[in-house]
Amino acid sequence: MNRFLKGVIASCAGVLLLVALFIANGIASGFAQHKTSRQSKVDELFNRNCARCHGADGRGDTPSGHLFKSPDFTDAEWWDKNATLTGTRSLRSLVTHGKGAMPAFGKKLTKSEINLLVDRVRRFKK
Repeated sequence: MNRFLKGVIASCAGVLLLVALFIANGIASGFAQHKTSRQSKVDELFNRNCARCHGADGRGDTPSGHLFKSPDFTDAEWWDKNATLTGTRSLRSLVTHGKGAMPAFGKKLTKSEINLLVDRVRRFKK
């Protein structure tokens, strides 16, 4: 193979490598942006529907939280003591159907939104 052809091949390989890196970086950036966008949606859902009683930080330290005795989702001891209520299926049912002072969200939110909220609540667990 002559020198000229080797140079062309090497240049093309270099260009292809750069293109692949740009594409990979764009995909990673898009994924991170999607993840941030999803997280923003979850936070907005929680703040709009839950934070009044449970607090944005999940501690239940709000006027409504005190009135209705909202649990502190950041308290590991609460999670242990209420293990029968804190499974994903149980939390999903509580959000959907309500219980005690907690309203039912099954007609207000989609199943997907309820699942997002349950995941958000479970993230408060230490």
